[in-house]
Amino acid sequence: MTEQEIIEQLRKGTPFEGLSDISIVETQLAPPMGARFTDPSSRPDVVLRLDFAGVFMTVYGEVKTQVTPKLLKQIGPWLARVKTLNPAETYALICPFLSPISQQYCQENMIDFIDLSGNVLLRFPSKILIQRLNRPNIYRERQRFRNPFGGASSRVVRVLLQFPSRAWTGTAIGKELNQESERQNRGKEFQLSVSSISKTIQSLEEELLIRRDALQIVVLEPRQLLFRWADKYRDHYKWARRSSWTSKNPFGFDVQSSIKGFQSQFEDLDFAVTGAAAANLIAPFVNIDRIDVFISQKSSSEALRALNTEPSVGPDFLFTYPYDSGVFMYARKINDLPVVSNIQAYLDCYARGGRDMKQADYLLSNVIEEQWNRI
Repeated sequence: MTEQEIIEQLRKGTPFEGLSDISIVETQLAPPMGARFTDPSSRPDVVLRLDFAGVFMTVYGEVKTQVTPKLLKQIGPWLARVKTLNPAETYALICPFLSPISQQYCQENMIDFIDLSGNVLLRFPSKILIQRLNRPNIYRERQRFRNPFGGASSRVVRVLLQFPSRAWTGTAIGKELNQESERQNRGKEFQLSVSSISKTIQSLEEELLIRRDALQIVVLEPRQLLFRWADKYRDHYKWARRSSWTSKNPFGFDVQSSIKGFQSQFEDLDFAVTGAAAANLIAPFVNIDRIDVFISQKSSSEALRALNTEPSVGPDFLFTYPYDSGVFMYARKINDLPVVSNIQAYLDCYARGGRDMKQADYLLSNVIEEQWNRI
């Protein structure tokens, strides 16, 4: 979306739709230099005249076609300075959409904003506060930066969270992906191109989830990176559930005996246990009512579905084809049972929610963070 298209939407009153007491009565492009804006850097891109139930107010706007947390952090001090130069005026950032993270940053740093999706925070000194937050993005145009948590891109995040205290380069991440493929005897399954790794790193930097110092890539706060991924992962989880299926468990009463029995019957199956069942083998916290299992896309489901013809003695199995083969990265054997990484187990517990969320919290506090501190 161009700056002119944003201004056209402002003229239509798009940001204030649904707020019946507020309307835009006038929209002007940048005013000529005058006493009010003696500092050229404080000159706004657009001026809005608002009618709030008969009270008229003026908003001076700085228009940006796309805002990321990194850009917001860069321009935030300047916006704060503009406000000090004109303390009696309301100066707002205007853009198509501000993410919840960016909205929070603006709130914490006293930055007013208007986005075309309907998120608004306007403070008129000694008059009124207009606030409406957490509305979804209605502008699904192509973004400049890729989703670092989507598909194969998430393999880069897996590397960073497996060794968050290590300073990485793009080349080193590529080598780690190749080495992990070899360790798992998967050929080059986890391999990514240099371009894909670079674009993912750029996206993470724009979201302020990593810092780049020359060629070095450093994770700022691994918990924050994991939380952001977990929120995004819910969409993958819901999508994968559409093609997953549940089968009865004729093998055992508890998790270990159930998986051992399953493994002995399906010796050639490429699979790994995830979710609360995986966490239970490492840091048990909740009772298990289901055993979640990732199976390779190359695996047939016919024999697995046939389990429903047998009597069940333990928790059911839930079989899922993964959204990306990266879910098998850093998988390992626990008591000779194939189990996903602690990070993947956390993601699936978090996505399922309910009491599994408590298992996720326990796994993070008692295993994952301790692992991070040891590395």
